[in-house]
Amino acid sequence: MNTAFLKVVKDRQLAHELRQIADDFETIDFFQQYGSCCFAMSAMLVQLLTEKGYRARVQGCYVEIKQDNSIYYVGYKGDALDKQKEGHAVCIVEEQYLIDFGLGALRRFHDKDFSHALACEISGFNTVLGDLDLDSGANISWRIDWISPMVELELQAQVVAVERILNDYYDFQKNRMAYLIKKLFVSKNDAPPDATLAIFKAMRENKMCDVELLELVE
Repeated sequence: MNTAFLKVVKDRQLAHELRQIADDFETIDFFQQYGSCCFAMSAMLVQLLTEKGYRARVQGCYVEIKQDNSIYYVGYKGDALDKQKEGHAVCIVEEQYLIDFGLGALRRFHDKDFSHALACEISGFNTVLGDLDLDSGANISWRIDWISPMVELELQAQVVAVERILNDYYDFQKNRMAYLIKKLFVSKNDAPPDATLAIFKAMRENKMCDVELLELVE
């Protein structure tokens, strides 16, 4: 995944942790499956960063994108689109950085090439959490002069779903190689999932190293 968006994060360890999470989320298709669920994505990111010892919290807001003479909103009152809820949510880390992993709605309704994730420093202004000038020439800002009451309700409603999704992520972390081997075979339609796992098990029993595994797949 292109993680250039993390260049604003000056804490090298935090940037590394965020890069790993972003790469993992792309590998297991979380951005594709849940990228439009900003509440769940922010809640998951908060939990993962908290487990790593960072101070993190979910913050309600809405997104404003200005380009030329047009303005586009995400999560603003009256602007919910196609089963979307009013409001938007991001992750605030160490009260210094805003991390937004829930930009799927922008990719669906505004720009299919829009970044899956963005990060910026907290601005300190009363009505604007942070803003960025994008390569496209647009400016994106996360605003808090209005916060949807749906934010807290959705976060509470999605607790169980977030735990289930995170369990899938934890399973992936424990079995990265098995998952990647399986994904390679399935994507190529070379073998059904059961056969793929059997191949992987045989490889492990023969104590083949990761390099040999990858060579065999190729």
